[in-house]
Amino acid sequence: MSAKYNEDFKKEVVDAYIKSAKSYSKIAAEFNISKTSVRDWTKKYSEECQYTTNNNNKSNIDYVSEIKALNRQLKEKEIDFLKKPRYYAQREVIFDRIKYIFITITKQ
Repeated sequence: MSAKYNEDFKKEVVDAYIKSAKSYSKIAAEFNISKTSVRDWTKKYSEECQYTTNNNNKSNIDYVSEIKALNRQLKEKEIDFLKKPRYYAQREVIFDRIKYIFITITKQ
């Protein structure tokens, strides 16, 4: 039968893992849980635990959410920028050269 742990406990375990240089096995032994639980919780909560303190300050969680949203917006803008023609400014120069060559040829 598997035990049910609340989110605060899970985050405490992940925080202990992140702040120490210990392995999953050693953290699991300290908290008397399985090492697969430590691994799974670390995958799930590690990013959130890096930015929050032990008192789970709500403003820090909001800050992390805002950073994620800004990163998404930045990625979208970067993709839009890369979709634009790269040689837009050079096209005008090429058209001017073609026009000059055409005028030169027609004068002859």
